[in-house]
This record gives sequence, C-alpha cells and structure tokens, in this order.
Amino acid sequence: MFFAHPDDEVLAAGATMKKLSDNGVTIHVAIPATGIHARRNIEKDAEQRESALFNLREDCVKALAVVGVQSQNIYLGEFSDNEMDSHSLLDLIHWLEAIIDKVQPDTIFTHHFNCTNIDHRYCHEAVIVATRPAENRHITVLTGEVPSSTGYLKPTQWEPNYYVDVTSKQVRAKIKAMQSYKGEARPDPHPRSPQVLGALAKVRGSESGFMYAEAFMVGKMFG
Repeated sequence: MFFAHPDDEVLAAGATMKKLSDNGVTIHVAIPATGIHARRNIEKDAEQRESALFNLREDCVKALAVVGVQSQNIYLGEFSDNEMDSHSLLDLIHWLEAIIDKVQPDTIFTHHFNCTNIDHRYCHEAVIVATRPAENRHITVLTGEVPSSTGYLKPTQWEPNYYVDVTSKQVRAKIKAMQSYKGEARPDPHPRSPQVLGALAKVRGSESGFMYAEAFMVGKMFG
C-alpha cells in the first residue's frame, strides 16, 4: 500500500487490507506525507506540530492494527502535506524504491492518477516510475478511490474495473479503523463518515454482483 496521507490507505482499501490479513497475507503500508505540516493556520509552532504529528502517527498505528497491519510494516515519511510537489519527484521515487527493495511486493495499491489532491497525483506518478517492469520484477499496480478526493475533478476518468469482494465484517473493520483517525473522521453526510463509507461499499458491491466490495482500477497487471 502506498498512499499519500494517513487515512488515505483506509479510505481506499481498508476492507481489502482486512480481507488480505484475514487470509494470512503480510501487508506493508508506506505513507510519505504526515498530513500535518501544511496546516500552518492550526499548528502555530514546532512544539504543537510535533505533538500533532506524534498523535497522528499513533492514530495511524492503531487504525492499521484494526485491519491487520503490524506496526513494523508501516513506513512513515516526512514529505510536506499538500505540498509534495515542493519536493523533487525523484526524491519520492527513491524513498519508495528503497521500501520496494526491502519488501519485494507483488502488488501495490495506490492513488488514482486523476485525484484532485496534488499529493495523490504525485504518489501515483512515483509508483508508475518505481514499478517499471524488469526481467525479474513484475509488480501489479491497482489504484483506489479516496472519498472526498477521487471523483471531484470532472470528468472523473474514474472507471473501476477491479472489484474486491469483502464481507460486512471487513467493511465494519474499515469504518472502525477510519474512526481511529480522530482528527480525520467526519459525521454524516461527509464522504468520510461511517454511513457514507458503508453505503459506498454497498454500491460497489451492487456494481459487481457482491454484497459489499471495494473498487479499483488496474494500472498494470502481469500474467
């Protein structure tokens, strides 16, 4: 999993992570931007920023534990939130490549290329470069939707073609994990509310002939 900010990974693939972990799959999650540094109007000084960052990282570990990700498999970077384009794309690619070399993943879930958030698009570009096929390396790339970001740029170009069948229990785990992000969860009818996340899982299920599902687009896949 490679998503820009803490909570993106749960919003896009929380139920899928729970399904994978239930089936014994080891999941690694890499999040390059902390989600704090651009909030200058809220975090006035270094001490407040450090406190907020510590709390966010704690929330991230708690949230991912709900869906079966072990703390030692979480990689948190220090790229600037909503200003990742102020960094060299090459820096982000190198950060990701180091994790790929360590983990040796067969699949990476990441952002859709047409998200409204610049950090999401930056992460997508980094994944495409870092997963270039080679003779002994073929990494499937699946792009997910982040409610409150994916789909706002019209036309959306968001046309899911890969659906993961998940259970109601796995959807509830996703919602519980999202609620662990105390500063990010929102009340109904916000796209990140429990009610809307549950409804979206039902809609994606109805599109694919399942009771519940999470939807993705195939970036690249190898036979």
